[in-house]
Amino acid sequence: MRVLLIHQAFASPDEPGGTRHYELARYCMERGHRFTIVAGSLSYLSGEPFSKEKGLVSDQDVDGIRVLRAYIYPSLHRSFFWRVVSFISFMFTSIWAALQVGRVDVVMGTSPPIFQAVSAWVISAIRRRPFLLEIRDLWPEFAIDMGVLKNPVLIALSRWLERFLYARATHLLVNSPAYRDYLLGKGLPATKITLVPNGVDPEMFDPAARGEEVRRSLGLDEKFVVAYAGALGQANDIATLLEAADRLRHEPGIHFLLVGDGKERTNLEGLAKQKELPNVTFTGSMPKSHMPNILAASDACVAILKDIPMFRTTYPNKVFDYMAAGRPTILLIDGVIRQVVESAGGGVFVPPGDGAALAESVRELSRDSLRAERMGVAAREYITRRFNRRDQAEQFVNLLQRLAYSNRGGRTSGHGGRSKVGLSSKVSSENSRNGGHKVGGPFYKYMGKRLLDLSIAIPSTILLAPLMLLLAVLVRLRLGAPVLFRQQRPGLRGKPFTILKFRTMTDAHDPMGRLLSDAARMTPLGAFLRRTSLDELPELINVLRGEMSIVGPRPLLMQYLELYTPRQMRRHEVRPGITGWAQVNGRNAISWEEKFTLDVRYVDRLSLTLDLRILALTAWKIARREGISQEGHATMPQFLGATQSVKPRV
Repeated sequence: MRVLLIHQAFASPDEPGGTRHYELARYCMERGHRFTIVAGSLSYLSGEPFSKEKGLVSDQDVDGIRVLRAYIYPSLHRSFFWRVVSFISFMFTSIWAALQVGRVDVVMGTSPPIFQAVSAWVISAIRRRPFLLEIRDLWPEFAIDMGVLKNPVLIALSRWLERFLYARATHLLVNSPAYRDYLLGKGLPATKITLVPNGVDPEMFDPAARGEEVRRSLGLDEKFVVAYAGALGQANDIATLLEAADRLRHEPGIHFLLVGDGKERTNLEGLAKQKELPNVTFTGSMPKSHMPNILAASDACVAILKDIPMFRTTYPNKVFDYMAAGRPTILLIDGVIRQVVESAGGGVFVPPGDGAALAESVRELSRDSLRAERMGVAAREYITRRFNRRDQAEQFVNLLQRLAYSNRGGRTSGHGGRSKVGLSSKVSSENSRNGGHKVGGPFYKYMGKRLLDLSIAIPSTILLAPLMLLLAVLVRLRLGAPVLFRQQRPGLRGKPFTILKFRTMTDAHDPMGRLLSDAARMTPLGAFLRRTSLDELPELINVLRGEMSIVGPRPLLMQYLELYTPRQMRRHEVRPGITGWAQVNGRNAISWEEKFTLDVRYVDRLSLTLDLRILALTAWKIARREGISQEGHATMPQFLGATQSVKPRV
């Protein structure tokens, strides 16, 4: 069995971050299976590159696991907008990297970030293999609860994307029982959901170790050390931990050790410096292989998140590490993880956000070391029996095998629960010899192109929603209602559809009630929208509906259909596009005949490579403010037929 996982934040034991997927992959390989991971080129915690290698994709071997590091635009720790840009950049490069992998039997995606799940779905559809979607956080609900996602349009689009992926996944894998309940509440069948909870390999940790070397190096020999190991992000509420440290500043025997990195690290270190806290040490991120020594040097460990209802559904990795290390957990997270800690007798619960209560719990444990040790022993014993990674890995491998075997015979039972029948036997046999479907030819025309459209249109619509909302307001204020220009255009095989664009002209009339000329009705805003092609943005909705494609011949007017020659009519053998081969090869400066020749040539040579080339050329022309042609607008001359057509005006 060959498994492909797309996971932007994948980390090996030599890198900072959780190693759940490394451990599961290693177990798969012990059982004789192959495991390939497409991962990001930057650390998810620090934003730093994993290596100095240049290029779109680099190939690594991590203890026998093939890891393809795909390029990420380096903006993970900037604003929310640029963070999304970084995620989307990986979505595209991960698809490219995954297409270079040989034969696969199961494609696995994991969320968050949600966009990498889109990548996995695209690859699973291209390869016609089962799509296993792992839910590690409930996105977008976490972002909404935290106030990160506020725009109602973005929220609606995000929830649509969530439903879209759930429906098209062959199977859903969750790591918390509360996530399973959430999915059941969404109406998903229980048979489509498997729980393999977060856990730990107890053999990684020695509960009898004391971490003397770490204590000496940090000057903590005689201290009661309270460790926090994890991300330093907005969700982690480290400010409450620093408040507790401030309350305990006059107890020199207690020290807080913060191990990790993240977007908020600089701000938190600044806050600790501002408070002049003598009892706090930030170490920065550490490889997972160093965690046993770090936790061995601690006497108690803190797990903390903001007091947000959705966080009550989580099973944080760090808690299982704490318990396996035989250390008591001071838990500032309510919900399902509280049930684990309290059932084990492995720690104490503190109300989230309560720095005073946290300080008091630390003080009490520091004064009763026997109680702390008893909690650690109980935690270790409980976690070994209930959350052992090897037991979970066995469940994981069994699930993968069921999915892989269900797909044998050239069909997959997933993708919305409907079996997918193959293309022609000739195409299927050619593709199976190559380890998957070609990126061109019949498959790309009839299926792959639609997948590319959705992989671009979905994130683009989400990302550009604020801009489209702003433009809609400007059009309404400057040009009046309606905001959108709607017109019937011929689509695939000439079937009419309603194209959507931003309005660019007013409805001004002369005293006789006749519309004024185009030049008179064109406003500076309308001219700007056309020049920058921003009036085309609503066509993303046409793409999502399946009426248009991102790349294809531009849709013209319905009355032109009866004027085409049979060869020119072939431009309707594919969906019309927002941009096309003719638009990047002359725009309005070429004749109608030349334009149609380019359109038909595009239909004949249709491939992923050509579409990507057109997209790159389109971006270049927009950057140079050359724009994209506006066929069918009122300002264009009419097409009078093959023998009477005129040259379009520039």
